[in-house]
Amino acid sequence: MQAELLERAYRRSFPVPSQTVMVEAARGMIEVVTGLPGSEVVFEVNEQVQRAAKPDEDATVGTASTLPQAGYARIFARMEPRFEVGAKLVRLSVADSQAVVFDWDPTLRMVILIKVTVPPGVSLAVQNVSAGVSVPATFKGNLKVGSDSGSVYAQCIEGDFLARTDSGSVTVAEVTGRAELRSDSGLVLAGILSGPAFLRTSNGSIEVQQPRGDLKVRGDHADIILGLSAPLPASTDIRTSAGVVTLNIDANLPVTIDAATKLLGTVRVRGLAPAVREGGPGRSVLVADFNGGGPLVKVRTFGAAVAIIGRAPLDG
Repeated sequence: MQAELLERAYRRSFPVPSQTVMVEAARGMIEVVTGLPGSEVVFEVNEQVQRAAKPDEDATVGTASTLPQAGYARIFARMEPRFEVGAKLVRLSVADSQAVVFDWDPTLRMVILIKVTVPPGVSLAVQNVSAGVSVPATFKGNLKVGSDSGSVYAQCIEGDFLARTDSGSVTVAEVTGRAELRSDSGLVLAGILSGPAFLRTSNGSIEVQQPRGDLKVRGDHADIILGLSAPLPASTDIRTSAGVVTLNIDANLPVTIDAATKLLGTVRVRGLAPAVREGGPGRSVLVADFNGGGPLVKVRTFGAAVAIIGRAPLDG
C-alpha cells in the first residue's frame, strides 16, 4: 500500500488586516513566506494520511478494499481548517492531529503541512505545540513564534523577531529589528543581530555570531559563545550559571572586557594582548582594554570559565 493514502488540500486568501495575521496549529510543519506588495494573505493547508514509517508489529493493518472511506471523511471533517476574518485580525486554526485516531488501522497517522504568505510589512504570529516553523527566505515584517517543543528556523527577518520554545531550538541567520529569542532547554543560534536583542536558555546553549545592537544574554546551566566584530554593540551583558562563556574576538578590535567567574573557573586569554585594569588572565576577574579599549562587554558566570580568544578579523 502507498505511504500516502488520502489527502485534502485547502487554499484561502483574505484582505490584509490592520493589525495581525495569526496561525494556530498544534503540529506539523509551518512555512512562512513574504508575498508581493499589495497582495492578499494566503493560507495553504495540506492534510495527508500516511502510513507510519515503522508500524507496530502487533498492529492490524487494513487492506485497500476494506479501508472505511466514511471513517476518513469523518476525520477530515474534524480536521478541516477554520478561518476567522476581521478588520484587525485574520486567523487560521487547525485542530491537533494527535487526537486523530484511525481505529481501523493504528499504523496510520495524520501529517499537516501549512504555508502562509503575507505581503511585506504585515505582522504575523504563529502559535503551536510541536510544529516546526520554517522561514526559508527573507520575511519582510514582524514575526512572533511560540511553541512548546517545536523548533524554529529563519533565514532573515527584516523586522522584529520574537521566538520562544520550551524544548526546541531557535535558529536565525539575520534579524534587522528587535530580537527576543528563548529556548528553555534547546539551542539558540543567531547570526547577525542588527537591533537590540535578548536571548535566554536554561539547560541549553546560546551562540551569537555577530551582534550589532545592544545585547543581553541570560543562561542557566548554559554555555554561551559570542562573536565580536566591528561595529560593536554599545552595550553587551552576558550572564550564565554553571556554563562556559567563550568570546571570539577579532584580533584588531578595540574593546573593553569586564569578565568575572565565581566559585570555580578562571578567565583565560588567548591570541590577544590585554591592557589589564583589574585582576588578570588566569584569575577569576579580568577587566582589560584590548587594542586601546572600546565599548564595554560585561561577562559573569558562576562555577565555570570565561575564554577570550583572538581570531582573524571577519572583514579580512
